[in-house]
Amino acid sequence: MKPLHSIFIVDDDPIHQQITEIMLERLRIADAVTKFSDAQDVLDHIRVNTADQASLPDLILLDLNMPVMDGWEFLEVYAGIRHQIAKDIRIYVLTSSIDERDRQRVDQFDFVSGYLTKPLTNDIIMALLP
Repeated sequence: MKPLHSIFIVDDDPIHQQITEIMLERLRIADAVTKFSDAQDVLDHIRVNTADQASLPDLILLDLNMPVMDGWEFLEVYAGIRHQIAKDIRIYVLTSSIDERDRQRVDQFDFVSGYLTKPLTNDIIMALLP
């Protein structure tokens, strides 16, 4: 399997960021892993680089519960701009929530590739590869 070019981890918890990054690097699943604590920063990056495929991630691992802009707000805004983006970015919600209502709400976003619960496992990470 060919590694992904770039993965963005969007999570306000630095411990979860670090654990996820270490797992991704050990499995050599991506050439580059970038961590964000605020979903707004990811949207800003995407908007600035809308036409630059090399600067856009292949995959986003998105936490739902964050203090400034949460994952829900990110998904709402992304839904409105995704057709302007030069690359099809796969988004996986990565959350500690086991609430079935959250899973059903995520299902309403047809561009979300999956709903993953923390902690990640090696098997789940390997399943992210195309």
